[in-house]
Amino acid sequence: MPRKRKGRNKIQHFYCPHCESRLWRMNSPKHFLFYTGASEIRQKVRVTLASAIFLASKGDYIDTNSWIEEFYCSRDGNLWMKVTRKTDGTQSTNLASQEDWKRTTYTIQPNMPNPSVSEFTYRMSRQNGIRYYEKL
Repeated sequence: MPRKRKGRNKIQHFYCPHCESRLWRMNSPKHFLFYTGASEIRQKVRVTLASAIFLASKGDYIDTNSWIEEFYCSRDGNLWMKVTRKTDGTQSTNLASQEDWKRTTYTIQPNMPNPSVSEFTYRMSRQNGIRYYEKL
């Protein structure tokens, strides 16, 4: 069985947009983007107008070629990047914007606290293992 390890050459590396060091995937779930209108589908997915109208008539279109994923940089920490798979099989990344987060399903933006959690609980969860009785 020749060429068992052929797939190892196809691994694509991503680099931090701030410091240009290598990014590492954090095995987070992929948060796929969705689009609603025909004009939006045509612009983002790059299909013909007829195809965009057809896809929009079925409801929201989930783009399986674009998603938001968490990466780790040794200098900048955790980064949420928008990954886009191109037609030739390569992938490109850029930082996820507010608009990208609005286009994902069932996600809460990680930079903002959950609105259903109280301020006290949020503050206590950020105290790296310090207990209340240790402060006294």
